Amino acid sequence: MIGVSGLSQYYGQSNILRKVDLSVPKGLCTCLMGRNGVGKTTLLKCLMGLLPIKKGQVFFRGQDITDRSAHWRARHGLGYVPQGRQIFPLLTVEENLLLPLSARRDKLGSVPESVYGLFPVLKEMRSRRGGDLSGGQQQQLAIARAMVLEPEVLILDEPTEGIQPNIVAEIIDFVREMTEKKGLTVLQVEQKVPIARKVGQNFAIMERGRVVAKGAMASLDAETIKNYLTV
Repeated sequence: MIGVSGLSQYYGQSNILRKVDLSVPKGLCTCLMGRNGVGKTTLLKCLMGLLPIKKGQVFFRGQDITDRSAHWRARHGLGYVPQGRQIFPLLTVEENLLLPLSARRDKLGSVPESVYGLFPVLKEMRSRRGGDLSGGQQQQLAIARAMVLEPEVLILDEPTEGIQPNIVAEIIDFVREMTEKKGLTVLQVEQKVPIARKVGQNFAIMERGRVVAKGAMASLDAETIKNYLTV
């Protein structure tokens, strides 16, 4: 569904990504894993067109989209929930959800009821300002905002980080529901192995800007975890 080939990226003279190859299969959740600072978030920004790619290619549904803008990618099926959520705290829940509508090709003028159905608490709080929500509710709002565009691929950057356990469970259920029953393709950066095992069918591990291990989640063994994930 989405993939990268030979992708390299730099910040100044620092080589952050080094010839990354990655494939995210359709209808499955692939967990992108690795210690802090190995290039996971940079890779996601390259996938979304938020950083210009120095070398390599990005593909979506077999099409080379390397030079496409972030707006084009969002409009054509890539949804992104950044680390830190980045909702608009002074806007209401409903106003946050209305913002992406301008990028929908059908020009829908209201928030689809199906989006509120993902996390019903958001409908109850639709008149409340985003900044007044708990951290977990803000994360749910950020995910719902991405789903307004009905993406084919949803890219999540550490959606369970710093979230209370009950909402972590709801996010896990959401990812599983979307992949197993709705056929959504998910690429999720996830630091916690137990959560990755619950949501992911595949994994890819990064180290020093490279993908150093990948495969079916069932094949993620103790030695690989010790070598690349243990802090």
